[in-house]
Amino acid sequence: MNDSQSDATYFSSVVSEIEAEAQRRSASGEYPRALLRSLDEEFRRWIPDASLENGVEDTIRGVEAAAYVNPVVPVDSRSPLGRYIKWAVRRFTYFYHRHIAQQITALGIHITRPLRLLDASVKNVDRRLSALEDRFDVGATARAELIAGISTFPISTDFREVLASHLATASGRVLFGDQVDPELLQFLRASEVDTYGVTSSSERSDLVDVRQETLIEHLEHLEDKSLGGFVLCGLTGRASLNEQLRALRLLLLRSKPGARIAVIVVHAETWSARLGPVAADLLDGRPLHPQTWTHLLLREHALEVTAVESSDSESTLITAKLP
Repeated sequence: MNDSQSDATYFSSVVSEIEAEAQRRSASGEYPRALLRSLDEEFRRWIPDASLENGVEDTIRGVEAAAYVNPVVPVDSRSPLGRYIKWAVRRFTYFYHRHIAQQITALGIHITRPLRLLDASVKNVDRRLSALEDRFDVGATARAELIAGISTFPISTDFREVLASHLATASGRVLFGDQVDPELLQFLRASEVDTYGVTSSSERSDLVDVRQETLIEHLEHLEDKSLGGFVLCGLTGRASLNEQLRALRLLLLRSKPGARIAVIVVHAETWSARLGPVAADLLDGRPLHPQTWTHLLLREHALEVTAVESSDSESTLITAKLP
């Protein structure tokens, strides 16, 4: 290995170490993403690799430079006769060369224009995504640690008979997620409800047909109109507003016409009372009220929407039927 190869290998290893350390600090939340991004941009500016400095901009400039054709061909030659012949050929064919050059240059302009529009659009999306990441980055580590230490609220036994009666006529499999209550799941199966669970909890379960994955990831791999119904719980109190609305949208898309659906909501006051105001505020998103879930289901033209409150007034079961 020569000196240049050795230097290149060493430089590559240094860059890899810096990038790995930046990713570690970003994942741990030690440094905000905005700071790491600005440091990364400054670092990229001084990397001795032109392709990394400006990215697409350099590529577009290269296309523009290559698209320009100079019709004035060179006439230099080792002999005076050769120089005279080349000059004469250029003089008599200049109009032809200029015509071809104009067409090639125009083609280059038409090619690079959409590239610049796409580049500007991608940069705009990156800026908006970066701003969105910065907004959600604040306190991300504190929230993750908080949620990891919160034990799930047990589902009230008051809802068992109501759920079994509501789901008895479901025309297909019923999804239970993302908080799986083993006793409730077994009770529904004993009531001849064909149900299975999906949970992102790291706790091992001995129950049959309980998938260890996030609810949204599971729903993204299901076909439309493949569920006879669903029971949504857990996620309704611990997830952000965007995740809750996205999960509901996917569940409705994956449900058959006439599907039986249910949403179990732990009241916001219950979260505050059990966790304290600080912990409740640091959650990804404040739990939606039962009235809000009722409004969302009615907006989706759900039928027979009813709400049953638990005897301890800590949670509400909302049931509905899709048209």
